[in-house]
Amino acid sequence: MDDNGPTGLREVAPFTPRAARVAAGALVLLAAANGLFCAAIIPGADAATAAVGAALMAAASLVVLVGARLPLTAAAVVVAVVVLLFTAASPWHELARAGGLIWSPIALAWAGANLARWARTPVQYTAGSAVFLCYVAVAGTATTPPGASLLFGLLSAAAPVLGGATMSLAVRLVRARNDRQRQAERERELLAEQARTEERRHLAAEMHDVVSHQVSLMVLHAGALGAATADPDVRAAADEIRSAGSRAIEELRGIIGVLHDPGSAAPAEHAAEPPAGRPGLTRDPAPDPAPDPAPDPAPDPATLVAEARAAGQRAELTVAGAPSGVAPHVARAVFRIVQEGLTNARKHAPGAPTEAALRYRADAVMVDVVNGASETAPDPALAGGGSGTGLEGLRQRVELLGGTLHAAPTGDGGFRIGAIIPLGTGTEGARS
Repeated sequence: MDDNGPTGLREVAPFTPRAARVAAGALVLLAAANGLFCAAIIPGADAATAAVGAALMAAASLVVLVGARLPLTAAAVVVAVVVLLFTAASPWHELARAGGLIWSPIALAWAGANLARWARTPVQYTAGSAVFLCYVAVAGTATTPPGASLLFGLLSAAAPVLGGATMSLAVRLVRARNDRQRQAERERELLAEQARTEERRHLAAEMHDVVSHQVSLMVLHAGALGAATADPDVRAAADEIRSAGSRAIEELRGIIGVLHDPGSAAPAEHAAEPPAGRPGLTRDPAPDPAPDPAPDPAPDPATLVAEARAAGQRAELTVAGAPSGVAPHVARAVFRIVQEGLTNARKHAPGAPTEAALRYRADAVMVDVVNGASETAPDPALAGGGSGTGLEGLRQRVELLGGTLHAAPTGDGGFRIGAIIPLGTGTEGARS
């Protein structure tokens, strides 16, 4: 865990190696100052006694350097030195009763905070609590003046330890809260990115399935018109329409590729608005809007075949069974499969016969779109370099519905797209 996190309270000094060295040095200096203070203030205090006490405190101060690794040992060493100074018949006992032993409350506060921060097992917590309780009992009794309240003495002795432990626990709580906030922010970022990716995928699928199909029909119609007319003006206009459609198909391929690229920027109208001052993060989700209206029923695949035949494509459709009762999302998937098969045949196998077969059974619908081998060279305006997203998008759509899709060349040079979609299963909310 980073000691200086990006949000919230920064870690306190005793919990970092550099701060531990600074704290140890400060306590050593305070121990020396307390020794000089004892020699100067307490009557009868000789330099040797003051030096011994100061040396003990300085030695105990060095446990700060290993406090993170040995929190129980560090607490025991500090408590042992404090208890010795409070109980030994020496000028240090008099200084402690007078409240002049400044090193002890600071060292005890550090020991309490260190134990609360680094203790990891119940044994460490239990033993550490026992050590501090012994200190409170001994120090409270030793420093309480005759006739004064023992309870007040005990509370005064416990105050440094409780203060240090409380500060340490407060820091841990703040850090835990900040960690939860950072985790929630990361989750919101991931959810927003997933939503943007799904929206881009949906837009790419719609553009490929609908727009590309209609533009390819337009190019095919324009080519047929130019070949059938003897009027040079009409032929020129048809060629211009055909060229414009070809350019539109190329641009669509580029846009579809961008929409399928996870690293591309999301369209502004679909991007989540970041909170002020925190770019890249999304606001808390607003209440759910009113449910969308029910989607329109999927068009009849027969209309696709009729459009293809009107444009000169050799296409046939056979239907076995009744499509009544088929869920709208399944019917839309069937429509897209037939549409993709006709469009691919028009692009890559011009002049070849294309047969679409739909078989509705009680438990599933079977779709087969098969075209023969190309009879003429593919039209460059239609074939080009495909975006590679049509069949993959169909496969994902069918798998969401619990079905399977296979697409592969046939032995006679044609191509087949086959799918089996179960009825009454799959993802009801699969997007069209």
